[in-house]
Amino acid sequence: MHSTANQTPLSPILVNGVLSHSVDVFDRGFMYGDGLFETIRVVNGEPLLWRYHLKRLQLGCEKLGLPIDSQLFERLRSGLESVVKEAGRSTEICIVKIVISRGVGGRGYQLPEKVNLTEVVICYPAPEFPQSFGLDGVSLVTCRHRLSENPYLAGIKHLNRLDQVLASRELLSSARVSSGTENLVFEGLMLDQSGYMVEGTKSNILLFEKDTIISPCLNKCGVDGVAKNYIFDCAKSLGLNTRTDKILPSAIFKYSGMAITNSVMGIYPVKELDGVKLPINPVVYHIQQLLNEKLMYEYKV
Repeated sequence: MHSTANQTPLSPILVNGVLSHSVDVFDRGFMYGDGLFETIRVVNGEPLLWRYHLKRLQLGCEKLGLPIDSQLFERLRSGLESVVKEAGRSTEICIVKIVISRGVGGRGYQLPEKVNLTEVVICYPAPEFPQSFGLDGVSLVTCRHRLSENPYLAGIKHLNRLDQVLASRELLSSARVSSGTENLVFEGLMLDQSGYMVEGTKSNILLFEKDTIISPCLNKCGVDGVAKNYIFDCAKSLGLNTRTDKILPSAIFKYSGMAITNSVMGIYPVKELDGVKLPINPVVYHIQQLLNEKLMYEYKV
């Protein structure tokens, strides 16, 4: 299986510690989505929120029954440093994706008797977003496609992302023609099968109510984001409380603001949902200031 990344030259990729652009076509990650991944923001060679990424990765390995040897995380860190250096991005911002699969083996869905993990580490350029996204906010639409529910897999970042792929197709048709990015639909809001809010296609959702940050429940589906967890852990330093809740989209207008967050972009206020204007809560800018100071994001706040 060959990489189809549109990077010129091809992004540096380590497969089991060796520079390569292919994995075995019989790899279970390719055949069945039998694996996990993490997408990490790296600044000047330092993987930010590394502890949070490893915690989620470890939980995912435990749930999928992927064996973790004592050197796995050391190999991943060494691999990350290698691809960043190989890409010539040791003194800038870049993105590193780590993929772990169960490897090759087993007939059909039957698990192999002996597991040899496939470990892939890829370095990409960091995406560029307009400064206006952080200042003025972004527009969201509610996706018609709803998330599949599996409480056992809820929270982890497994390789089965078809729900997000199908929902992301809707964003292309929802984008409104404009002379710039002002009306661009940046993200899609995804619901569970009962119609409750869960997450964005590539982000977690935050809502604001007085001195409290609220995140939708992720007990049936969704990814437990590392940036969201970091913000929750830092909330007390901003004088804020946190909680999770079951939230219907119809109730969103009772809150004093909405934001989206992930480890690549940090946090953006939401200015519009389904064409309806939303207030921007100034707490978002306080969180941006925190991320500027602690994680070297570059918001104009």
